[in-house]
Amino acid sequence: MKSEIRIAGIGGQGLVSASVILAEALGVVRDFEVVQTQFYASNITGGASSGDVIVSDQKNLFPWVLAPDLLVAMAQDAVDAHAEKMAPGTQVIADDIMVTDISPFGGGVKVHWAPLTRTADEVGLRKCANIVALGALSRLTGLLDLEQISEAVSARAPGKPEVNRNAVTAGYAMELTAV
Repeated sequence: MKSEIRIAGIGGQGLVSASVILAEALGVVRDFEVVQTQFYASNITGGASSGDVIVSDQKNLFPWVLAPDLLVAMAQDAVDAHAEKMAPGTQVIADDIMVTDISPFGGGVKVHWAPLTRTADEVGLRKCANIVALGALSRLTGLLDLEQISEAVSARAPGKPEVNRNAVTAGYAMELTAV
């Protein structure tokens, strides 16, 4: 088993933090072989940003995600930058407010609309949309159950523990609408 995951959007959305939390959960809690890398533009806040995680039950020999199996698109910039790299069979979780056009994805890419930002607003803090996304990603992939991803979020996520706990739980419970 090997999976390449990219969490992408714009700087300031907590994408790198989310990828670090995911990598730690998969490596420490599930004992998979994990590599985490990150990218952000020189202007950081507002520029392109992504966090990548490769998870496998065998040694990872190459540390870079080239063609993700799963893309979490937290902003339209993520779709515009990464859609052409998506192979048939790739799954995408797209924020239904921040992403407005999924037409750049080719055939065979399965897009799931998700109210990540709206759910974060309902939980009480828009900045926790990345934590909502971790819950949704965990449920969609089955790589982590709610207890495992909640444990990782509690151990690593900054901010208000109760808000983060509610955010990851709401993300895990979220119904994703496939296009």
